Amino acid sequence: MANLTRVGTVGLELTREEVCNLIGAVGAVIAKAQCREVNCDVLDSLTEVDKTLKETYNQITNILEYE
Repeated sequence: MANLTRVGTVGLELTREEVCNLIGAVGAVIAKAQCREVNCDVLDSLTEVDKTLKETYNQITNILEYE
């Protein structure tokens, strides 16, 4: 469930599978952006999102394995 806060940020509750799906989707966008020589700032932002999603996936996995 996404909630828009007063400062304009979005809080999301995602399952591990949803994070995994997002990683794949962002990876596909990065690949297309690289092929089309998209602005470096955009590519850097997408890469940062990808990194954050992978870290989130790893955190969820670690929590599930710990329990």
